[in-house]
Amino acid sequence: MQSETGVMQIVVVGGGSVGLLFAARLARGGQDVAVVTRSSLQSNQLSREGLTFHSLDGARDVVKIRSQPIENGLPFADLYLLTVKQTDLPGLLPELRRLHDSARVIALQNGMGHQELLAKSLSEHQCYFAINTEGAKRLSGTEVRHTGSGVVRIGPWEKNHTENDALVSSFVAAAASCGIHAHLEDAIKPFAWRKLVANALINPLTALFDISNGDLLENRHTLGLMRELFAEASAVAEANGQKMGEEQWQEIVTICRNTSRNLSSMLQDVKRQKRTEVQSINGYLALKGKEAGISTPLHEVLLRLILLKTDMGTGEEGGDSK
Repeated sequence: MQSETGVMQIVVVGGGSVGLLFAARLARGGQDVAVVTRSSLQSNQLSREGLTFHSLDGARDVVKIRSQPIENGLPFADLYLLTVKQTDLPGLLPELRRLHDSARVIALQNGMGHQELLAKSLSEHQCYFAINTEGAKRLSGTEVRHTGSGVVRIGPWEKNHTENDALVSSFVAAAASCGIHAHLEDAIKPFAWRKLVANALINPLTALFDISNGDLLENRHTLGLMRELFAEASAVAEANGQKMGEEQWQEIVTICRNTSRNLSSMLQDVKRQKRTEVQSINGYLALKGKEAGISTPLHEVLLRLILLKTDMGTGEEGGDSK
């Protein structure tokens, strides 16, 4: 149920680059937004200092924002945007199970596998998914820069032949009024596969070579690697009913160009010596490849290299086998 003012109450779960980007843009557009962070330090800073937003045109705004740490649970809202990493989702499941049946959840995770996880805690009519190609860089716990324009596609995982959900439709309209290019889709699964393949090409290479998305297109070696990775990934996708051809390759090239200044989330995680989502991206492709009898040696190598790079940074041993 929306507030008495008629403004939708939105909670952004996650204080990373994507979460801060959406929180800032929605708040600037007049929406009632709160941010739930992992740490009380960040939530206190946001509540006290506000959220500083750097737009694509170079403008700088500070917006007031409400915030609280996840240890205090999830506050009441009409709609929740889950912007945390795949690796953080399991810890959120107990809180998601407590949500009122009328609430809606939109999950913005990279990679694949989160849909099965969320299905264990949320009913089908509650859970929606989003594919985001907007670029963002978190400058601090209270500051974010919009680094590339893109589209946010929102909808159920698979087409369910029912009418569009009124609350999700209202959110899409509200996001559009805030300057966010949001679109309502009948099914997100096809877009999720396309985003998975794009992430599998862009994220690990930028993380390994410490370069921006646009730099991938400037060197014939990285461009050649992307082509070979695309060939492996498209074979796996097609074995799972998702056709990938030249149009999808050009989409990936366009993403690199539109977010040319952006540092991928995987590169940002490596720089901060945090666990990456490589298991749910390249690892997922490698797993599905084995199930289909398709060889994916390049994706398997990238998976191991990113895990090794992460372990070397954090001082862990043995890698991440999850």
